[in-house]
Amino acid sequence: MKKKQYDLNFKKMVVAKGKEIGNMTAVARQHELDPKMVLRWARELEKRKDLDQLDGTGMKQAKFVPTAEDYAELAKENEKLKKLYAEQALERDILKDLLKKTNPHLRIK
Repeated sequence: MKKKQYDLNFKKMVVAKGKEIGNMTAVARQHELDPKMVLRWARELEKRKDLDQLDGTGMKQAKFVPTAEDYAELAKENEKLKKLYAEQALERDILKDLLKKTNPHLRIK
């Protein structure tokens, strides 16, 4: 059996109607839904509401502040990559020249 996916607006509408009436089970039966599922939606929406109300003070994380060692490490890695790129470019040029010499009828730019 395929699972049904309900959109957030429908879930909010069902939960709001259930809170208004005061009986989630009756609203679930009215919409031909499992009462446990509607109760779970209510819990999830309540959690989401609580998370939305946070101002972020309790959730603040320290920002990453790079140090001199981090910059030195990045500079070293950058130099290493530049050397690798130069070696590959040189190798490619050597192979192109070799190909031109062995096959002069090929037009290589």
